[in-house]
Parts: sequence; structure tokens; C-alpha cells
Amino acid sequence: MQKVIEIIEYENESHKVDFKKTQYILGKDTKKNEILKDFSAFTNHLSDDEKYIIIGIKENQDKTKDIFGIENPTDEATYRQFINENIEPQINFEYNNFT
Repeated sequence: MQKVIEIIEYENESHKVDFKKTQYILGKDTKKNEILKDFSAFTNHLSDDEKYIIIGIKENQDKTKDIFGIENPTDEATYRQFINENIEPQINFEYNNFT
């Protein structure tokens, strides 16, 4: 959790950090599905850096950040199933929910 706090406080969006104000909507139109685009982009970027998608944070143009609460967060199993069904080869990722 400390690493995520440091990222929120000190880092900006980049090839290894992406902030999302709201949860991903998992839909049937996988070509337009934002989570698949984001995971594919992170996976295809040639870097050994750990990469983070942090939901509930909005980065503003001046690089300040706003924090938003997430009601009824999507669970790891749902994200994992959706990603594994739609991206090959399977992507190894970790999901953490902080309150």
C-alpha cells in the first residue's frame, strides 16, 4: 500500500502509471473496452518496470490529483476472468483494493 501512496503523491501518468477516475465498465464490445486497451498497452511497452493502474484517482492538467471513492468495487476474479478471456497470452497481474 505504501508504494501506491507514493505513486499517487509523487508520480504522474506515464508508460508505467495510469490513473482512472472510475471503475472500468466490462462490456461485450471488447474492441472498445478501455481495460483491454490499457492492459495491452502496458504489456506491450518494452520495460521491466512495474506498472500500475490506480482506480479512483483523476490527474488534472496541472498534474494535481483528485481522489474519488469507488462504491461496490469490481472484484479481482471478475477482472481476471474478463482479461484472460479477451487477451492472449494471459497477463499476469495483481489486484489490490484499498479502503
